[in-house]
Amino acid sequence: MTALTVGKIVIALFALLTLITTLGISLVWLERKQLGRMQGRVGPTRVGPFGLLQVVADGIKLLMKEDVSPGSSSKAIFYVAPLLVFVPSFVVWLTIPLSEDLVVRSLDLGVFFFIAVSVLSIVGLILAGWSSNSKYAILGGFRSAAQLVSYEIPLILGVLSVVMVADSMRFTDVVAAQATVPYIALLPLAFAVFFISGLAEVGRTPFDIYFAESEV
Repeated sequence: MTALTVGKIVIALFALLTLITTLGISLVWLERKQLGRMQGRVGPTRVGPFGLLQVVADGIKLLMKEDVSPGSSSKAIFYVAPLLVFVPSFVVWLTIPLSEDLVVRSLDLGVFFFIAVSVLSIVGLILAGWSSNSKYAILGGFRSAAQLVSYEIPLILGVLSVVMVADSMRFTDVVAAQATVPYIALLPLAFAVFFISGLAEVGRTPFDIYFAESEV
């Protein structure tokens, strides 16, 4: 591995982290603003211009909270389970190209890798509920896992339709195949299925059953 290759990987990783952070902050802010407008509220306004830094303030607040685990829990699994949810969500980004040359790792089976790794988050959710040794947490973990499994199938079908049209599972080839006509226009139904399934996968409105404590 040459110094040039290592440099490209470092630049791609830095760009990837910047992109994920920016998307996370901006999309959460946009969602909260839109929900506030729909509910007759203003939404976040106090931290930063237009409330843009509210997500950062919330993150700092959460990091400063006391870290407590149930006395009867399986401590090792209890602390490892969140990593099993977060790490696959980050790893799948390593195969997504930011440009033709700016990609951490371009795989021949990139789409398959994306699907296979993203499913691993289900294991973390189940272990998180089981390790707390609480029947309510176990029910919540299984309910979250069941929702992920339920919507994983239509999400995969939406992705496979793109693979069939592009005739490749490499992300760079899929992007290059859209040079003339973007697949969102060519496959609108597949996009709708993927988008709705994606909302369900991450538990956003109206699929925020993860946070319905009264139903557990």
